[in-house]
Amino acid sequence: MPAPVFRTLAAAAAAAVLAATLAACGHSSNAGGMGDMKGMDMPGMDEQQPSAPAIAAAAASDNGLHGVVGGYSYAADSSTLVAGSAAPFTFHITAPGGKTVTRFQPYEGQLLVFYLVRTDLADFQRLTASMRADGTWTVPMPALAAGSYRTYITFAAPDSSAGTPLSYSLSQPLTVPGAAAAVPVPAAAATATADGYTLRLTGSPHRGAETDLGVAVTKNGQPVQQFDRLLDGYAHLTAFHSGDAAFARALSTGRSAGGSSGAGALTATILFPETGAWRLFVEFETSGAEHVAAFTVQVP
Repeated sequence: MPAPVFRTLAAAAAAAVLAATLAACGHSSNAGGMGDMKGMDMPGMDEQQPSAPAIAAAAASDNGLHGVVGGYSYAADSSTLVAGSAAPFTFHITAPGGKTVTRFQPYEGQLLVFYLVRTDLADFQRLTASMRADGTWTVPMPALAAGSYRTYITFAAPDSSAGTPLSYSLSQPLTVPGAAAAVPVPAAAATATADGYTLRLTGSPHRGAETDLGVAVTKNGQPVQQFDRLLDGYAHLTAFHSGDAAFARALSTGRSAGGSSGAGALTATILFPETGAWRLFVEFETSGAEHVAAFTVQVP
């Protein structure tokens, strides 16, 4: 699904158009409607910065394990699924006062991002959620093995009294009944592989403070120069804490201006709210195909 390059102003204009449309309509019928807003990074360009509206975190150091934050509530219609059977998973988001939310601030190229994680961190999936006019969200849940899971949502609400939209990260437990053995988290390592690509992670994580990360991607020993846009960046990084599955989402900041071509490692910032072992999932897309690599990161 490669597409032409989106310049910063073009992306900002697209976001503004969508925001105006949402305000006029009052709701969106498809949360993934902006999923095709992606371009391609080209060799020889300086550092590329993803564009996004100014959005502040409702709880900057929150661990994502709460179903209610700032009066916004994530309510799943079911807390169990049958093992080995694909099924729709539905949920609602209610605002302070209990009214179902049907208007959202565009966020990361979508209205809502949905994650499914097994609590031993052996399974991670980012799934597409769509919303009906009444505020009911539906996710086509794949067939899952028995075990304990959590579902996470991130979204931005446009009604902050401070004038800046606020983003929320909420989650709820999900059980798939049946016998399930826990899978140990792999040891920390600076490299990972995915579909023939090798990724090298750089950065010095710290608890409670933003960490700059770099992810260099190579294939057959050569640096990868072209990436499709994925959500609102060139890579999407998400981390979960070993033991309690606490959540930490990274903000993609583009690409470093290193290397002979001027296009270096993918870059991001992340805030880890707890010490210990974290499983960091890096999603990226090349030539229309998405790839996911996983690192174990030790946060002192």
